[in-house]
Amino acid sequence: MTPAVPEASLTALMQFLAEMALLCMGGQNPMTKEPLPANPAMARFYVDLLSVLKAKTEGSRTETETAQLDEILYQLRMRVMDLKPAAESPAVPKS
Repeated sequence: MTPAVPEASLTALMQFLAEMALLCMGGQNPMTKEPLPANPAMARFYVDLLSVLKAKTEGSRTETETAQLDEILYQLRMRVMDLKPAAESPAVPKS
């Protein structure tokens, strides 16, 4: 039995982009349940995409969609601020 495909909607798009951002922050591989390495640049890219979506849909969203998008962006921005770019990671001394 195939799982039901969710309805295509603005909410579904927001959730998809948020999930991608979380995966890039070092989430868990949904297939293998193994931890994924963090990719701060890609995490920020997905958060930026959500910001573009917010700007481009201004005036077209319902109050509920606006509240959801604002909450998603807030939560992701708080988490992405804690990520350090790979270039700023301290070098591990070689033995």
